Amino acid sequence: MRSRILRAVIGVAGVVFVSKLLGLLREMVIARQFGTSAEYDVYLIGVMLPALLAGVLAFASYFLTVPYLTRLFTQTLETGAARTRVWSSFNVTVLVAILVTILTIFAAPWLMRFWGGGYDEARFAQVIFYSRMTAGIILLTTTEAFLRAALNARDVVTYPAAGLVLFNVIAVGTVLLFSERYGVGAIALGLIAGLLAQNLMLVVRALPSGLVPQFTTSFSGNDIRPLGAVAGLLILTELLNRSYFLIDRYFAPRFGDGIIAALNYSQVLVQLPDAIVGFSIASVLFPLFAEHSADNDEQKFSYLFHKAIIGGLLVAVPLAVLFFTNASDIIQLIFRRGQFDTRSTEMTAAVLRPYVPAIVALFAISTSIRACYAQGWVKQVLGLTLGALVLKFITTSFLSDWFGYPGISMATSVSQVTLSAALLWLVMRLARTSASLRLVSSIARLVVIGLICTVTMYFLNPAIGRIINSVAWSQALSRVVVSAACLGVIFSLLAWFSGFDGELRKFFAAGASSPDKPVSNGA
Repeated sequence: MRSRILRAVIGVAGVVFVSKLLGLLREMVIARQFGTSAEYDVYLIGVMLPALLAGVLAFASYFLTVPYLTRLFTQTLETGAARTRVWSSFNVTVLVAILVTILTIFAAPWLMRFWGGGYDEARFAQVIFYSRMTAGIILLTTTEAFLRAALNARDVVTYPAAGLVLFNVIAVGTVLLFSERYGVGAIALGLIAGLLAQNLMLVVRALPSGLVPQFTTSFSGNDIRPLGAVAGLLILTELLNRSYFLIDRYFAPRFGDGIIAALNYSQVLVQLPDAIVGFSIASVLFPLFAEHSADNDEQKFSYLFHKAIIGGLLVAVPLAVLFFTNASDIIQLIFRRGQFDTRSTEMTAAVLRPYVPAIVALFAISTSIRACYAQGWVKQVLGLTLGALVLKFITTSFLSDWFGYPGISMATSVSQVTLSAALLWLVMRLARTSASLRLVSSIARLVVIGLICTVTMYFLNPAIGRIINSVAWSQALSRVVVSAACLGVIFSLLAWFSGFDGELRKFFAAGASSPDKPVSNGA
C-alpha cells in the first residue's frame, strides 16, 4: 500500500513536472519578450484581482469537494440521490463563479484604484482593460477545480494532472504566436484558451466514463446549506492565504519600474517545487486524509501526515539550498535573454535569495492545510492564516524600509515559515498523534542538515566558480550542475546518517521501479 502510494505520487509528479516545465517555458518566453518592463508591471497589476479570485474560488472548491465527494462515493446511495447531491454542489459552485466574474468586470475601475491609483490615466486604463479581459479565468478555474476534485475522489489522479500539460502547451503557443501583435495581451489570451481546453479535457474523462453521475440541473440537496457555510469559511481562508502578492504589489511600485515583474519571476521559481512535488503529494493523499478522517482512524491519518511532511521536506530542503547558493546562475539560465538583461537578472536575484526559505515552508503548508481541511478544522486554519497575513503586512512595511525591495520577499518568507510552524502544531495537537515528538525531531534534523549544506556550499561554490569562470550560458549551466551534484551527495550522506535512510531507500526504490499495478483503473 505504502509503496503504491509513493509510486502514485511519483507518477503524478512526473506528469506535473512536464507541465511545469512548459509553464516555466512560458515564463521564459515572457521574460524574453517583456523582461522587467513597465508594460509587464501594468499587466501584473491588471490580472491581480482576477487571479486572486480565481485562485480563491478554485482552491476553496477543491478543498471542499474532495472530502465531500470522497465520503459520498464511498457510501451506498441510490443513483438519483447521488446524482442530485453531486450536481447540486457543482451547479451552486458555478453560479457563484459566474456572479463573481460579472462583479469583477463591472467593479474593476473602483477595486483597482487602490493599487493602480499612482498610474496616469492611460496606464490605469490599461490596468482596467487587463482586469476585465482576464475575468473569465474566475469561472474557468473554478469549474476545473471541481471536475479535478471529482476525479481525484474516484482515485483518478494522473489524468487530471495531465490537464496542466494541455493548458501550458496552449498558453506557451499563444504567447509565442501573438505576443508581437498583442503585446502582454497574448498572455491573457493564453490563460483563457488553456483553461478552456483543460476543462473540456476533464469533462471528456468524467462524464462519458460514468465516474460521476449523469448531469442534472438541480440546485437542491439536503447538505447544500451546510456545505455553503463551510465554503464561506474556506473562501475567506483562501482569500487571506493568497493575498500576499496584493501586499507585494502595493509596496513594490515605490522602488521603480520592474520590481513587480522581478518579484513575479522569483515567485515562479520559488513556488515551482511545491507546484510539482507538493501538488503531487496533495493529489494522492488528500482523498486518503479525508477517508481516514471519515473512518476516525487517527493512527493511519497521523502516519500519512508524518510521511508526507518528511517526504516533502527531503525534496524541499536541498532545493532551497541550491536556489539560495546559486540564485544568479539559475536566473541567468532560465530568464536571461531578449529584454531580460543584466539589470533584470540582478533585480530578480536580489528578491529570490530572501524568498527561498518559503520553498520549505510551502511544502509543509500545502500538506498541513489539506490534512486540516480533511478533518474539518476550517476555523482554526482561518485564524492562523489571518495572523500570518497581518504578520506579512507588518514585516513588509518594516523590512522594505530597512533592506529595500529585497525586504518584500524576506517578509513573505518570515510569514510563510511562521504559518507552516503554526499549522504543523495545529495538526499535531488536534490529531492527538503519539508521534508528534518524532515528527518535530525529524523536521529539526532536516533543518540542521540544510544549514550545514548551505554553509558548505557557500565555501564550495566559489571554488567551483574559479574552475568554471565565465558569464556564458553554458558555463553557468556547468556551475549549477556541478554545484547541484555536490549538494546532492552531501545532503544524501548527512540525511542517511541522520536516520532518514529508510525514507531515502523507499524513495529511490519507488523511483526505480515501475508500478505493475495502477493506483486505480482510472488513474
